[in-house]
Amino acid sequence: MIKRNMSLIVTNQFFTAIADSIFDLAILWYVYQLTDSALYASMVTAIVVLTGITAGPLIGVFIDRTTPKTSMQIGYCLMIFVGIMLSLVFMLWLDVLLMFIYVAIVIQNMCMVLINPALGKLLPRIVGESRIVRVNGYISSTGKTGDLIGQSISGFLIGLIGFAGVMLTHSGIYLLASILLMFVISIKKTSEGVEETAAASKTSGWFRELKDGFLTLYRNRPIFKMVLFATALNVTTVAGSLLVVLVIDRYGANAIQFGFMNAAGALMGIIIGLIASKIIHVAKPNIMLGSMNLLGGLAFIGMGMVTNLYIGTFFFLLMTFSSIIINIVFGSLLIILVKDEFRGRVMTLTSALASLLIPVVAVTGGYVADLFQVHYLFLFAGIWMIALGFFPLIDKDVRSIKELPEG
Repeated sequence: MIKRNMSLIVTNQFFTAIADSIFDLAILWYVYQLTDSALYASMVTAIVVLTGITAGPLIGVFIDRTTPKTSMQIGYCLMIFVGIMLSLVFMLWLDVLLMFIYVAIVIQNMCMVLINPALGKLLPRIVGESRIVRVNGYISSTGKTGDLIGQSISGFLIGLIGFAGVMLTHSGIYLLASILLMFVISIKKTSEGVEETAAASKTSGWFRELKDGFLTLYRNRPIFKMVLFATALNVTTVAGSLLVVLVIDRYGANAIQFGFMNAAGALMGIIIGLIASKIIHVAKPNIMLGSMNLLGGLAFIGMGMVTNLYIGTFFFLLMTFSSIIINIVFGSLLIILVKDEFRGRVMTLTSALASLLIPVVAVTGGYVADLFQVHYLFLFAGIWMIALGFFPLIDKDVRSIKELPEG
């Protein structure tokens, strides 16, 4: 049963990643081509993050009130609707397409805010806590495989079947992911205490539950310190959200080359995801986080210094490697160190708090890139990331985190 669940959920996330990558690349590329403005492109990131900050915490309460599978299925249904809506707008009301794209980004991101924490609640119930790191590695690997496929074909799909066809393809793939999720079976029922909390939540207010979630996060000092660390680390969005601008303006690449660059990053992700559990257990979590920040910072600096697409892609792969390890470590700790009954709220609050600076930083980065050369932002992001890498090495609460369980 566990192996069956692992296969189903990993394949489910594989299809989800394909649809996500097709949507993200097509939307970002189309917005930049429509507007020819880095500011408008950076607004995509700003809208995504603002949605998570404003709606995420309340979505977390909803996740803790419902079963994880129900939350995920609602998200899939809405994302299927997004693709159909954008296709109709493109065919019937092209003049207002840009406005509807931004609306679609809001809906799409709300759905992902719903799905990802719900997945975090679902995993221990279908594979057991001891297998969390390994399954997260598999999900990361197959997710990057999905990215590889989605980003490789997104540019071709736009040329072959147009924007409307790409959006309908996106909806069809989400439908497949939703169908697979139906066959996942829980092997671990919620404890009595969890069920009592769920029953009490039906009579308590949403904001009371939200407060309980925040207090749970605040009292878990290692996780709370890591949230502060992630908030500061996300300042690198000043450059990261403008990768498409760097590739076009500094490397002189086209849509197909940009797709292949992302595909190379996805291929790196596939390999790292398969061996992530072995890499992560080489050292304690705080040492892995510190060393990966150093590597990621050097990669940002390298991307900003070069003008050759292939050398830039090499540094992009290094940045991809470091970010995957950081995400797997952080995501696994959130699942293992937070109780099931609070996990949905804590994960959405974590995402919201960690993203607080991103909207301002992303829009500022877009404005600066319109005035000056974008590579200066990548140099700044690299220096910033290297400096932050010392935090997990010296903070006593983060250093107190024990090694992640092997399974």
